[in-house]
Amino acid sequence: MIKLFVFDLGNVILPFEHRQIAHKLHEVSRVAGRFSPDEIFRFLFDMENGLINAYEEGLMSSTDFFVRLKERYKLEIDFEEFKDIWNPIFKEDHEVRDIITYLKGKGYPLFLLSNTNELHFTYITELYPIVHSMDEWILSFEIGAKKPKQRIYDEIFKRTDVERDSILFIDDIKRYAEVAQDFGMQAIVFKSAGDLWRVIKENLI
Repeated sequence: MIKLFVFDLGNVILPFEHRQIAHKLHEVSRVAGRFSPDEIFRFLFDMENGLINAYEEGLMSSTDFFVRLKERYKLEIDFEEFKDIWNPIFKEDHEVRDIITYLKGKGYPLFLLSNTNELHFTYITELYPIVHSMDEWILSFEIGAKKPKQRIYDEIFKRTDVERDSILFIDDIKRYAEVAQDFGMQAIVFKSAGDLWRVIKENLI
């Protein structure tokens, strides 16, 4: 029996493509010949060493993040122009939105747990109303930890008294789902809304 649903955000509720950021930054760099878009992408988004990790754990402000990039790549843009490059990388999975709306209508508690950053999440809250259907937002830049660190998963248990084995954790990254299982939750690796509907029908309907 599932009593609480915990949704990842990126590539579950909102598919995204962030490689375009590196290409757009390369286009506005005064030293573009020194760096390829691939190098910029790795500097930003490497899972272990990318600058995004400190930003998404709240260890640097949005302004500091931008200044670091501007200085490294000699970007010919201001902060507002940077946001126009950084933010519009998402689209909405309408089928997942329908699932969330269905579960909300049935009265199930819904949590959002995401590795994200201040600029992206502010943008998302303004453009995608579905995130406001969630009962709790557990955000890496506010918690100070990213998946798969235990601290961000522990935040789920601080905010609910639902038994761990009655929580379904939904994430597109296998490692993150496996860690959720290690902490006693049910978990699925998200592939499609159809797969998620099947799990719901098997457990709820």
